Amino acid sequence: MTATGRWRAHLDGARWTTSRPGRRPSGGDPDGAVDLPRLADVDLADLGVHAPLPSPAFERDADHRIEVAVGGGDAVVVVVGPRLGGTTHALARAARLLLGDHRVVRPDPAALAGTDPLAAPADPSLVAALADPGAGPGVVVWLDGVGPALLAVLLRARPPAGVRVLVTADAGLLHPDVVPGEAGPGVTVLRLPDALTEDEAARAARTGLTVPAGARIGELLVDLSGGRAALVPGVAGPGRPWRLGEGRTTATARAAVLRAAVDWDRLGVPHALPTPLLARLALAYARELDPDATAVPGVDDLGRAVESLVTVRPRRGEAPVLRRLRLAEGVHHVPGGRLTAAADALGPAGWTPPPRLGEVVGDLLDTAEARARRRAVGVLALERRFDDLAALLLRPPPDRAAPRSTTPDEHYRLGVASLQAGRASDARRWFAAVLDGVPDDGSRRALRARAAFWLGLDRDAEPAERRDHLQLVVRDGPPRDASDAGLLLAGLERDAGRFDAQRGCLRAALASAREARDGVREAEARLDLAHLDRHSGRVAEARAGYARVRELVGEDSPSALAATRAEAEMDEAQEAETGGGDGAGPRTLPVPEQRHDESDTSGPASPSAPRSGGPRASL
Repeated sequence: MTATGRWRAHLDGARWTTSRPGRRPSGGDPDGAVDLPRLADVDLADLGVHAPLPSPAFERDADHRIEVAVGGGDAVVVVVGPRLGGTTHALARAARLLLGDHRVVRPDPAALAGTDPLAAPADPSLVAALADPGAGPGVVVWLDGVGPALLAVLLRARPPAGVRVLVTADAGLLHPDVVPGEAGPGVTVLRLPDALTEDEAARAARTGLTVPAGARIGELLVDLSGGRAALVPGVAGPGRPWRLGEGRTTATARAAVLRAAVDWDRLGVPHALPTPLLARLALAYARELDPDATAVPGVDDLGRAVESLVTVRPRRGEAPVLRRLRLAEGVHHVPGGRLTAAADALGPAGWTPPPRLGEVVGDLLDTAEARARRRAVGVLALERRFDDLAALLLRPPPDRAAPRSTTPDEHYRLGVASLQAGRASDARRWFAAVLDGVPDDGSRRALRARAAFWLGLDRDAEPAERRDHLQLVVRDGPPRDASDAGLLLAGLERDAGRFDAQRGCLRAALASAREARDGVREAEARLDLAHLDRHSGRVAEARAGYARVRELVGEDSPSALAATRAEAEMDEAQEAETGGGDGAGPRTLPVPEQRHDESDTSGPASPSAPRSGGPRASL
């Protein structure tokens, strides 16, 4: 058992001090650096750990690795993990136990996003600490929750001798498109798992703490109700749908402002967020909050909400939920960390950023110099499951031969989002990237089939390419998709005059519809096969097929009505041949129309989703 391998009640639970011994007066005098507090005297709340902490002690699997890194020789230690995953607590515990005699300076990460924050820091306390790092045991620079720009700098930082830099960050920032490059010499990067393992949950249970495997410790122990109430109007508590003395328009304005600031922070947009821009963005969020426009605030309402949020403290001793920073590049607004954690914890019950956010970010980062930063924001949007926003920011899609660090599953999601937004050409390229990125070895058959289905719907593609894509779906796709693909293939073969091949496709579609237990699709395939039998002179088979169609879907369905009309035409033709006609002998019937390739339905739903109408619209 290591020293940092236990969460001890006497160290973590009860000792939330109110005094701050050794706090240096502001002013930036280097001679005051020795008055910085010792790490052992700083409570965990001041290091960014959310209260309450668990009082029982149990060992985390990553504790030993973090202890080795903190006690090692590298000047910079970066621990990354999910929000509310215990990242800050794990590093703080190791730092206080192993570097407790070091002086600590805690600059605001949001104010240190320059190109060289340690060489030219803006924080006076950091200036003082770096000016005299050799006095005493050393200095620890504590940076909790850094953004992508600062993380990129820290991965290659060379602090002065005697200075240690301890950093926590969201694991999503280590994506190669967000923070490219590897850590430099003297920098250690550790990853924490997304959730507790079964062994960790069992250790917690032995201490009396009920924590299921797969959970994040912070989501169970940190009170996020205040953050949720601020972001979701109407959840302030039973009998209090809105705050006392606050109208619905004001509550909507406050929530819209906070949501815009939170998403700006979650996406790591490398641009200041001044009040006018924040208010304009918040207007789009307000419209999403109240689509009926019964309480949509105006720009003045949103401006007043911003001013209120940066000045009013929710409770005594707490900081405002929105901070205003005056930086060299302009005024910036940063939400409280608990707000961002609350937004992430909402998960699918949260919100999707409005299109206006993507338009603003795209305009701000529309230069050649900002192309990489725009891609970084788009990739973070993809990590946050904001697929519509990511598809907009990651335009244009990659060329087939271009290297890419996003995954085929993400390419598929981007293709669907582009299709939903009406950008068919982008969708084609994303779906083609899926097929290029997944080998045809059977390992990802379902994903390849889904992408191939959408490409098979593209009526502007070459028939040979469509045929290849649809054949892939018939071979590897789920039964319902295979049935649709078989019907579309039959149309292509009919257009090419290959009627025997058309018959084979229809039989394949029929078999897949049976396997899917989709009577509507089976009736459509049976109807087209009966049409083909009728055209080929196989009258008995055609009549049997039309009768089967009516059995499958009833007399009043479109397919049944088409079957009845076709039988009536057969009866008329037979009467003409047997005596009521002109005696010219049997007539050759025209090739029946293949309806399925030209049908138009709405909505690019998942290829395997149940459908009651016709086949889906093409690209």
